[in-house]
Amino acid sequence: MKKRVNVITVAVLMALTGLVTFVITSYGVRFNLNQQLEIFSRQRQEWAPFYAALDDIQGRYIGDLNTDKLMQGAIDGMVRGIGDRWSHYFDPDAFRLHLESQGNQSIGIGVTVEPGEGGIRIVEVIPGSPAAEAGLLKDDLITHVNGLSVAETGYDAAVDAVRGEEFTVVALTLERSSEGEGSFTVDIMRRTVLREPVLSRVLETPDGRIGYIRITNFDDPVDSECIDKLNELLLDNVAGLIFDVRDNPGGKLPVLERILDYLLPAGDLITLRYKDGRIDVRVSGPECVELPIAVMIDRDSVSAAEFFAACLREYDWAVLVGEKTGGKGYAQEYFRLSDGSGLYLSTSEYFTSKGLSLAGAGLTPDVEAVLSEDERRHIGSGDPALDRQLAKALEILLR
Repeated sequence: MKKRVNVITVAVLMALTGLVTFVITSYGVRFNLNQQLEIFSRQRQEWAPFYAALDDIQGRYIGDLNTDKLMQGAIDGMVRGIGDRWSHYFDPDAFRLHLESQGNQSIGIGVTVEPGEGGIRIVEVIPGSPAAEAGLLKDDLITHVNGLSVAETGYDAAVDAVRGEEFTVVALTLERSSEGEGSFTVDIMRRTVLREPVLSRVLETPDGRIGYIRITNFDDPVDSECIDKLNELLLDNVAGLIFDVRDNPGGKLPVLERILDYLLPAGDLITLRYKDGRIDVRVSGPECVELPIAVMIDRDSVSAAEFFAACLREYDWAVLVGEKTGGKGYAQEYFRLSDGSGLYLSTSEYFTSKGLSLAGAGLTPDVEAVLSEDERRHIGSGDPALDRQLAKALEILLR
């Protein structure tokens, strides 16, 4: 009889436990559901004009509707509404082509661009690319793509139209005001473009030998290539180093971090702050390169290029020569959406080793040397006779 009582007691306890668990779980589900309903209701109120417009379009517009295009246009408008020049929306085709063009091998015409007054300004023409072969130059302004005005279609749509499948042709109308040529149109065939992102050489002078390294971006595998070329120069017993990050649009934080870690002594490098309050501090190890260093910067040095220069200066490791930088202080991430489209969204703010943000402020050089538009065409030549900023950096290191 005693055994039976124990069995009954256990059964009752198990039933009570199950009941309590059910009640707690049900309460939690209802609580979460109520929270979600409250959020949804608040969003419906805040977005009342949007939903009203959607209802009017779906219920009253007499033409045919493409629901996918309608949704993509709405998302594109939201991203534009952020007001952040670094955040973009890509429709499925544009997102696929954009991801394929990342890094130092891509399909396209071989240019780096940014928004310009009424068009797309060419920041860089990759040597040996279809654009270079067609005679395009840095600072040319693309005003029409396949006959459509960039001002009317918008910058993002126009850039997407420049991209395309390999061995297809795009027609570009450009303006080259610096040479007084006015508008002209060229047809360019897209193809695979290989970029050599790190270039190095020894600059021979009567007063000493200086190593020159040009870094055109901070994408993979620039860190390995840069360190390899740096080691070659160190074995060549150079008396100093010049890093050229002009016209450098930035790249990946781990690539930048590894190069800085190689150059700088122990300490903080870059701090990232996220919207949820998380802080991510990247640090350098104790090994370093102890040589006089100059870094050349200009208005098109942004993101990782700016922070490369800023970190070296804040450690008193380098002098900066050139022009004020672009002032980008946000890091972006890619997000693929369910229909294959994607977002490129600013998700964190980063700060220099001394806690400074460069967003909107940029980086002012220690020694200013402003180039004319014609002089800018010689950036990256590695020839001090043609490049006045390079000549100034050499002069500073050889004092």
